[in-house]
Amino acid sequence: MKRRLLLVIGLLFCLAFSAMATHQRAAEITYTWLGGNAYEFTLTTYNVPNAAWQQRDSLLVVWGDGSEEYIPRIGWQDLGNDFVVNTYRAVHNYSSSGTYVVSMEDANRNYGVVNVPNSVMVPMHIETELVINPFLGHNNSVQLLNAPVDRGCVGKLFLHNPAAYDPDGDSLSYRLVPCKGQDGMEISGYTYPQASQSFDIDPITGDLRWENPVLQGEYNVAFMVEEWRHGVKIGSVVRDMQILVSLCDNDLPAIQCDDEYCLVAGEQLDFIISANDPNGDNVTLTASGTPFEVPVNPAILNPESAFGMQPQMEFLWNTTYAHIRNTPYQVVVRAKDDGSPVSLTNLKTVTINIMAPKVQGLAAEMHGHDAILSWAAYPCPNAASLLVYRKVGCDGYEPDVCETGIRDGYQLVATLDDIEATTYTDHDLPQGISYEYRIVARFPDGALGIVSDAACVELKNDSPLMTHVSNDSVDLASGNVVACWAKPKEIDEQYVAPFNYSLTRILDGQTSVVYEGADTTFLDIDVDLAEATSLIYKVEMRDSNQQLMGTSATASAVMLSANSAFGEAQLSWTESVPWMVDSTQVFKEVDNHFVRIASTTAFAFTDIDVESEATYRYYVRTFGHYTLDGIMRPLVNYSAIKTVRIGQEEPTEEFSYTLPNVITPNGDGYNDVFEPRVTGLDLIVGAKTVIFNRWGNILFDTDDPLIQWDGKSKQTKMDCPPGTYFYVCDITYLSENGEETLHLQGAITIIK
Repeated sequence: MKRRLLLVIGLLFCLAFSAMATHQRAAEITYTWLGGNAYEFTLTTYNVPNAAWQQRDSLLVVWGDGSEEYIPRIGWQDLGNDFVVNTYRAVHNYSSSGTYVVSMEDANRNYGVVNVPNSVMVPMHIETELVINPFLGHNNSVQLLNAPVDRGCVGKLFLHNPAAYDPDGDSLSYRLVPCKGQDGMEISGYTYPQASQSFDIDPITGDLRWENPVLQGEYNVAFMVEEWRHGVKIGSVVRDMQILVSLCDNDLPAIQCDDEYCLVAGEQLDFIISANDPNGDNVTLTASGTPFEVPVNPAILNPESAFGMQPQMEFLWNTTYAHIRNTPYQVVVRAKDDGSPVSLTNLKTVTINIMAPKVQGLAAEMHGHDAILSWAAYPCPNAASLLVYRKVGCDGYEPDVCETGIRDGYQLVATLDDIEATTYTDHDLPQGISYEYRIVARFPDGALGIVSDAACVELKNDSPLMTHVSNDSVDLASGNVVACWAKPKEIDEQYVAPFNYSLTRILDGQTSVVYEGADTTFLDIDVDLAEATSLIYKVEMRDSNQQLMGTSATASAVMLSANSAFGEAQLSWTESVPWMVDSTQVFKEVDNHFVRIASTTAFAFTDIDVESEATYRYYVRTFGHYTLDGIMRPLVNYSAIKTVRIGQEEPTEEFSYTLPNVITPNGDGYNDVFEPRVTGLDLIVGAKTVIFNRWGNILFDTDDPLIQWDGKSKQTKMDCPPGTYFYVCDITYLSENGEETLHLQGAITIIK
């Protein structure tokens, strides 16, 4: 009798609780910036229609700044099929910049959710992240245009897409997150829906794909939509949604249109979207997405929706320069059949790239050693800058249909903030090389235009050309340097023969003239390349009247560095020269003679075929060329011989300092900056690091022993293009013998 009484009491309690519970099915929080630190928040919930729902005319929102507030319901709508949508809205002012997690928690979820144990007793908790950062600019949250309730069938592919629209044009990414319950904690026993093959979300398109539901019932899943601006996360929205799975014998309708479209801003995009159903059902065809939401010249559908056995509609968009942005636009096409007992929905995400036009009419001509560029005025007033690029050689390429920006191999030589500029002069170019120029427009959000056509120039060959600064290949062990240069092919008639040369050497910062005469080769026996920190030569040419006819560009020796770390021999080298360096061969001493162990186009090599406590000797041989005809090819230069003992670390056990040879500055938190692996940081009393490109232009320098180079040029404040760069690093540290200096030099490759 007592047990029966307890059961009755329990049943009455459950009925009473059920009457009070709101039976939440789905929810999300979004926001709009109003100005200053004021934001308007919209809370949208989807409920089972019952008496408790009607009484929920306000819900408690926690603002993330230590305050909370009940915000009012401003409207509701009965969607049928046991769903009601409610809209709550309020304005909140934040006192300062910061990151705020705005949340709502309400009892309770609806009864019988398969993957939420005892769901009617579990609250629904959702969160939205707001980042107020004046350096990134104000932000509006993503808006999710498709409702978070959907239906599927057992054994049939289920697809859903929220049709996310970001008013600011920020990049979006998607990922699944567990549904949350009381106090924002993960729900005990929660699982993702059971699938015969897979359940996941596309991180780029937001397509939620369930292949395939196994059991009928109601399921709740959650995913986070994150916003990114200039590689920095600026906000996120979590949507908790519900999927109703039933037994049915139905197939998804099919959608016909291309997956991707690319066009230049100002052009019209016009295509047909159609659908049909394999079971012969009628199909409702609709579409949503950012192109329909933009404030200027939004896209239109004709008709706005279509219904029938083979419905179709026309997508039409007259694009403008205002539509240029860094991220593609997405249109989510939905085709829903009228099958029974469950209508199935297929979707297709169409990507639209609105590209900025190319700079037109680029031309280049030489005036002495200067290249003067000119082009037609750029037509887009919303561009931020024009980027001028240069590469050695002139082979040219045509960009692909959807390609914007510049390809690898080009050096950024100028950023012009005046977008009305139509000329630029590239000064003091080394001769003996042909150059190709391109210009790309850049927009405030980082979007890049289509690259311009190429303009090519070649300097007049009227000055001597350095061709070799090499360790003497006849006697590599001596470290003596052979310096060679080529006589110019085009000599002005004003100069009177015979001609003489003056060779200047810059050894470890000390400058001296080491040769004067008519020869074009000099053996510098006063140099031991193995002991030098830096070694550069240049040559001047004069006629019989001592008139200066020209000066070559500087050329450095191949400076090899060999270090032992982690049971490996780590080799790196630099060569700052006016010719193109094509490849390098690495040699290692084996059984008292040197053998080639590698060929590479990089400027570093790690030899793992070594033994602990053994000593090894190495040198490298580089191959390069000028683009001018009549200059010998290849140009072969040797480094000094360097010795390394494996297992012999830096001079004291308390101190070690090694540098990477690759960085990937893409904002993912891994290898984003050039920084050392260091122990004994407190022993460092001085540091100097310089990073430069193959032309010898300094891109970055610092006295910070941790370096922290993020791959940007200190002059332009912009990302350096992917490629190989060089560094020289000197670290002064305290040892048992007093202050000592560790000299490191090598190559660093930027990969994106």
